[in-house]
Amino acid sequence: MEYTCHSRSQLYRWLRGEELERKERERKRMPEETVENAAMVIGMFPHMGGRKGQAYMLYHKLGSIGTKAYDRIKESVKRLLGQEVARRKLLPERSDYEHVRPEKAGEIWAEDFTELAVEGHTFKLALLLDAFDQYYLGWAVDSRATSALVAQPVDQALAQTGGVGPEKFLLSDNGSQYISSQHERSLTSAEIVQRRIPACVPQYNGAAEGGMRDIKSVFYNVWESQKREGADEEKPLVQRVRAAVAATVAIVNNTIPRPSLGGVTPADVHYGRKEAKQEEINQYRVNEEARRDFPPWKRSYWEILSSGLQADTMSDGEVLTKLAFFCRRPLRRISRRNRECVG
Repeated sequence: MEYTCHSRSQLYRWLRGEELERKERERKRMPEETVENAAMVIGMFPHMGGRKGQAYMLYHKLGSIGTKAYDRIKESVKRLLGQEVARRKLLPERSDYEHVRPEKAGEIWAEDFTELAVEGHTFKLALLLDAFDQYYLGWAVDSRATSALVAQPVDQALAQTGGVGPEKFLLSDNGSQYISSQHERSLTSAEIVQRRIPACVPQYNGAAEGGMRDIKSVFYNVWESQKREGADEEKPLVQRVRAAVAATVAIVNNTIPRPSLGGVTPADVHYGRKEAKQEEINQYRVNEEARRDFPPWKRSYWEILSSGLQADTMSDGEVLTKLAFFCRRPLRRISRRNRECVG
């Protein structure tokens, strides 16, 4: 209704099924002093909208103005204020941030942490990965996100690299755990340069942000599968979560290929197996595309799909988890269900 050229009464008649008059409503002309007074009122009380501004001007006998006209003048006043701010150069200069991209493995590391919701409990997952090939170098799980928690992935990564940190820097966000003096001391002792992204701009740490989403997507499937198999039911919940995270990291590093890496896994890139693996994959593709002697199907289409999916062997939680990935915002759906439902 705000942006149409028709009046409210015409639109209501149209909603009731009556014929809509295709006549644009003419704008009422206002005296010059009324427009000037409206701009003055907006300058004094910019929080007021059209109805309050109209009432204020009528009460103080500053002129009669419609609510839409008042809002149009308010938009113009906003533009004038913006021009004045630009003329006086009141806004601070935007700080420059050079977004450096790694050219090989081992140049830039990235760290971040996220939440895992399981059986009504929330755990913090801290991860550290190589920004070039998104190979996970370290991880840690606990009930609270502390400086000690985010230090564990760094120690694991240094153990894999023989105590050698990234060639350039370690990319972090501005979380309290990453800007703490304890974390700074642990990085300084390992001669690791820490570089923080600009505040409220998570895309500068896109490798870690995207890696978190991949880890969580695989984790919930692994978790439900382990629950169905009854693995380590006698152990505490946090230990079971850690075991599921360890299995998840192994799958993401070594099993799931990434199109951005040329169709190979992060481990293939990290350990120099990329070219050999790509050649093997290309040869397999050529052989599969050359096959023409397919035997006729002995089962129906849906029988083949059901046999491959094996939904009847899944638990209720596993079915709901897998179905969530066919909906919008699957991780949010799964986290909400895991926080509300226990067992």
